[in-house]
Amino acid sequence: LKEKRFFQGTLRMHMNTCLYASVAHGAEEVEIQGRLLLNRAVDGDTVVVEKLDGASAQAQAQRGDKRLRHEVADSEFGAGEGDASKAPSGTQALMESALELAKSFSDPEARPKGRVVGILRRNWREYCGSLKPLHDDRKENVTAFDKADRMFIPTDSRLPNIMIQTRHSGNLENKRIVVVLDGWDRFGHYPRGHWTQVLGEVGDRGTESAVILHEHGVITREFGDAILRCLPPADWQPGPEDLAGREDFRNLCLCSVDPPGCKDIDDAVSCERLPNGNFRVGVHIADVTHFVHPDTAIDKEAAERCTTVYLVERRTDMLPGLLTTDICSLRGGVDRLTFSVMWEIKPDAEIVDTKFCKAIIRSQAALSYAEAQAKIDDHSDRSKLTVGLRNLNKLAKLIRAARMTAGALELASQEVKFELDSETQDPTDVAEYTLRETNKMIEEFMLLANQAVATKILATFPMFGVLRRHPPPKDEALKTMGKLLAKHGISDFKYGSNKELGASLGRAVKPDDPYFNQLVRMMATRCMNQAVYFCTGEVQPELYFHFGLAMERYTHFTSPIRRYADVLVHRLLAASLGISPLPQQLQSKPVIAEQCEKINVKHRMAQWAGRASADLHTFMYFKNKGKQSAEAVVTRVRRSGMQVVVQRYGIDGVVPMPEEEWDIDEDQQTVTSKKDKKVKIEIFRRVIVNIEADATDFRNRTRLTFERCLGEQERLEAFEAMEEKRKQVVKEMFPDRLIPEAN
Repeated sequence: LKEKRFFQGTLRMHMNTCLYASVAHGAEEVEIQGRLLLNRAVDGDTVVVEKLDGASAQAQAQRGDKRLRHEVADSEFGAGEGDASKAPSGTQALMESALELAKSFSDPEARPKGRVVGILRRNWREYCGSLKPLHDDRKENVTAFDKADRMFIPTDSRLPNIMIQTRHSGNLENKRIVVVLDGWDRFGHYPRGHWTQVLGEVGDRGTESAVILHEHGVITREFGDAILRCLPPADWQPGPEDLAGREDFRNLCLCSVDPPGCKDIDDAVSCERLPNGNFRVGVHIADVTHFVHPDTAIDKEAAERCTTVYLVERRTDMLPGLLTTDICSLRGGVDRLTFSVMWEIKPDAEIVDTKFCKAIIRSQAALSYAEAQAKIDDHSDRSKLTVGLRNLNKLAKLIRAARMTAGALELASQEVKFELDSETQDPTDVAEYTLRETNKMIEEFMLLANQAVATKILATFPMFGVLRRHPPPKDEALKTMGKLLAKHGISDFKYGSNKELGASLGRAVKPDDPYFNQLVRMMATRCMNQAVYFCTGEVQPELYFHFGLAMERYTHFTSPIRRYADVLVHRLLAASLGISPLPQQLQSKPVIAEQCEKINVKHRMAQWAGRASADLHTFMYFKNKGKQSAEAVVTRVRRSGMQVVVQRYGIDGVVPMPEEEWDIDEDQQTVTSKKDKKVKIEIFRRVIVNIEADATDFRNRTRLTFERCLGEQERLEAFEAMEEKRKQVVKEMFPDRLIPEAN
């Protein structure tokens, strides 16, 4: 390492395989292929790598793996441990960053090759999976309580199979179990481990959801006695000591507006006209830090969990339910404590004044987006609450227009969201296609509050602030996207700033294809970097900018019930106002930076867990329905095949294209038939794919296979008809979906 003949880095397996990996070395990625060259390293290990000549590395890998297969006397050695030819799951596909997207368009042969010569630090953890079924002849030889060597297949295909020894072989058949690694000796073909826990039956929804939570590091343990002792009594009511120093807004006409069935209501809004013709607008956020004090057991637990995690049908809370759904939830008709932001705003949406205060409120109503919209649209309703909502909506439109003019982006994803009946929890509609003005109204004022708080805490604590930044996207990815769009007549794709990119996305339309613009926005979404929390003292001020929102300063203040970052921001704001001293944890840049990085990791894992849950429900849907055919649109060409969007089923996945039948050109983003060169598939081409559930190796995937191309003018269904069918499909696919609030 000192002589710089080797370099160190973190090993990252490619999607869907444990035999192909890469390690970042400066601006380039060094690829490592095959068991021999990987040298017993697993995904996430910190390794020492030696660069190799590309051709010799390939030959060495093939010879080594062939020898290993011969030694194991198993022609399938390694083949069942993540086959790169198989399509990755939707979650795996979406995990790729903009850098990986740009990298994939370069020449694969030109990428440097290497081998692992040492492992500095193991990244072993607990792994979920199932035992490989025994052959019939072996079943006869395994009796009860005999020690037996069994092969464990992890659900994460980026990991190798693991050999375990157990006396409970029969009891573990067809079960999801948890295994930890014990070691991988120099001459061992597989790592060895032991099982620690049985999660349940393979295929059971509850069991498979538990696997998802476990695999993504989500803390699911019950809240302990020490944490519960930090809580107020179940019948808590605000007393004189709680009201000291608070504004009394109980006579203010305010309400909450949330998804239907929302129990953890952490924000409410108010709007009243002042004598001078301006408006006094308020955003009132649950005062969680009144009950969660720094360095207590409940605070330490929240700091470790970092976020509430939403799967399709279940929620894992950051804080105990007594706070999240009762004492801190801003339900209608009850007194609740808040941290409020109050503005004086002119009718043209110009902000005259901003104030922050702790308060007590009594919400007039807990409305759903649909109920609030109905009030606004009912011209006969002239109640004080409805008039306030109408004025908020008018102001929100003006604020949003100004933000869009400044360069804020409107992106898109294929992720499906649902509205649920508050009583039955049945889906009532697909929220993506029923976004109302009230959704955007609440979003605008939450963004405005977050921006105002960011400005305040940064002015008071320039070194200790907790803000959220969104770096600009990588130029390579957008440059490639521009080339692809140019082939389809969109020649003026500019992206020098967020304003330019937003304008370009608005122009990328085809009059004969209403779905085209959404596809383009989805592609732009994949080019984006992730927004991250950071300590202001650790980052240069010119990097504070939030690209997607077009805001110089931004943070998260509006959801302290379910995000620990917001808890930190509440404490910073209280200290900046002189309400309470700055906690010790927020007086050290390294401590703040470490907590921010933990929050970033937990936030990403929560996102991926949610996507994995959607993948699971999609798999279960097709397992029940059987094989289906549907129209899809190609959005990207990659080494493993074509990435497609299946509008009817809300699927964004990869269709494998066998190399013996197709020429894949990542640079030109085309797939050409070797049998008939006239058959060339490009980006935005419509194709027919077959969709079916694939439970090979107990890994629940929805498999897509290519059937045929659609003609240029051929359409199986009109856009509107497909949308209607999609709505029906998602009601069957996700019968009890939970909806986290967007802000």
